[in-house]
Amino acid sequence: MVTGERGGELRYNSAPERREEILRRLRETGYVSAPDLGADLAVSERTVRRDLQRLAEFGLVELVYGGAVAPGGVTPRSPFGVRSQARSEQKRAIAELALRFVQPGATVGLDAGTTTLELARLLPGDRDVTVVTHSLPAMTVLGERPGTTLIGLGGLHHPPTQAFTGPDTVAAIGRLRVHTFFLAASGLGERGAYCATPLDAEVKRAFIGIADHVVLLADSAKLRQTAPVPICEHSEIGAFVTDAAITRAQRAALSPGTRLLVADG
Repeated sequence: MVTGERGGELRYNSAPERREEILRRLRETGYVSAPDLGADLAVSERTVRRDLQRLAEFGLVELVYGGAVAPGGVTPRSPFGVRSQARSEQKRAIAELALRFVQPGATVGLDAGTTTLELARLLPGDRDVTVVTHSLPAMTVLGERPGTTLIGLGGLHHPPTQAFTGPDTVAAIGRLRVHTFFLAASGLGERGAYCATPLDAEVKRAFIGIADHVVLLADSAKLRQTAPVPICEHSEIGAFVTDAAITRAQRAALSPGTRLLVADG
């Protein structure tokens, strides 16, 4: 039963009605937050979490930190925090394997992404590395890291990627050079890597243009996702670090010149 409460707000006293409303919102946005649902539905957050747990038991939602997404539904449009939580073990394993590309004294470019953020967290402080990045979370991680020189790129802040972007960012990249650029992508296809927005793609292409080597970090789920904006062709990717769920057909789609490294996680 739905009753009026809190100055006209609707209170969902019936669990089936609450859960139907949760599923309706999930279909619209791809993600629901437990605290927001509690406030909007005028019930406790504990009640919402019980509803989400019940829906998860039926396979109707997938629980993530702070809320839920549609089953298998973490997409490039999901909030950054949700994407960070998804497949976190695989991303950490990929980042650990990617450390072999970080040589002492090198200057590396770090793209804005959830797997590249894991690499920022794992960078050792004894390699005298310089990191160039437009990722705000990576800047936060690396800002006080001993032995690491941070070059943070400004511009227009883009909340979905938690990164700075735009003409100022691209211009700043063009004045630099990096040994290795660790690229993030929202999806991979037969023609190459893709991302969600033209602004994001421009920054990635600018980094590719100043890098001696390009290393793509992406979990195998990205091979099943689509995104609208091309970043680069497979031939521009020198190495691809992913997890063991990559299929034989997906391996075959890579450029012969792309070195494939598969993490165990």
